[in-house]
Amino acid sequence: MIPFFLCYYYTGDSMNENIIKNDFGSEDTYKLYRTVYEIIHPTISKKNISNYKIMIQEDLVPLRIFYPKKISTITRVILYIHGKRWMINGFYSYKEVCERLVQEMDTLVIVLDYENNTYQKIVEQSYQTIKYLYEGLNRVGIEKENIITIGDSVGASILSSVVLMDKSMIKKEILLYPALDFSFKTKYPSMEQNSQIDLLTMNHLRTYCNKYIDLKKYNSVMNEKDYSDWPNTLVITGDLDPLRDEGEEFSKRLRKTNKKSKYINIKFASHGFLNSKDEEAKDECFVEMKNFILNKRKVVIPEK
Repeated sequence: MIPFFLCYYYTGDSMNENIIKNDFGSEDTYKLYRTVYEIIHPTISKKNISNYKIMIQEDLVPLRIFYPKKISTITRVILYIHGKRWMINGFYSYKEVCERLVQEMDTLVIVLDYENNTYQKIVEQSYQTIKYLYEGLNRVGIEKENIITIGDSVGASILSSVVLMDKSMIKKEILLYPALDFSFKTKYPSMEQNSQIDLLTMNHLRTYCNKYIDLKKYNSVMNEKDYSDWPNTLVITGDLDPLRDEGEEFSKRLRKTNKKSKYINIKFASHGFLNSKDEEAKDECFVEMKNFILNKRKVVIPEK
């Protein structure tokens, strides 16, 4: 059984409280520091994966933490927004991906394990949670440049909407087979071509849109006119994904003003391929993510 920890604010003895308050300022800062500190430096043994809940405004937000073998040397953190909880069992749609990220990057992964709600509510909650974590991680010594935010599918859309709210917060992001425009106004060629192969993706997305998105309040990242202050972004699509051309178009716009952004299209890969049995596509994707995260230019795919 996976252990569960409900992280409320620390209420230790008054001497320790005063020391922390004097060092870091206000009581709110003290609470923030203690909560994030306990995630990064747990006081009890963890079994690789742990559940937390943190208080964001009046909501308890669930987080799932994937720990590396050595938690004493954490210098990089990945925040992950998954996109499949509304389709299948959310945990198993990203568990393998996050475990591999931990193994290959030797880093801590924090998953925003949001619950089903309206799109606008999830975006607001994700924004507040990411802001909370960025500020807290910075206080415990993790620099902004070493916090990477990843979103897959609908999670990539949520992440992009968060960036629209504050373009200066996130420094580096990865969008995996992103769904970026739920208005579906632009009919990209891949939507028609690949929907003949992939019969479910567009149907699932339209169902999600009808159930959770109020289009009157929705603003797609594709409507932006200026991407000059956008974070460094790696966009990865699958060649057989109906959303391929949308992801490629978004990346083209980014790269006009941000030369550190990058686009990768993986041949013969479908939407959500990281949850498939396509080992070659998964290997290529992880190599590209690792190179981007570690600022490596040369792409090396390991031999089987």
